[in-house]
Amino acid sequence: MTERTEVTEATVRALADLAGLPLAQGREALLAPHLSDWLTAANELNRNMSKPEYLTVLPATVFTHPNVQEENE
Repeated sequence: MTERTEVTEATVRALADLAGLPLAQGREALLAPHLSDWLTAANELNRNMSKPEYLTVLPATVFTHPNVQEENE
């Protein structure tokens, strides 16, 4: 069973303030349920992907960094 992650209006306000995002008064009540749903789903996905049978699963997109020394030569 999935454990629900509850996000309060105060948490939404704190996150917006920390991120420097403008958030009109009263929007916290509209955003809190959506963030709760998203975090609950993300935590469930994390639990599932942490199972031993998925340890070898890799992302479809692999990001690499260019070799800086080769570019400067």
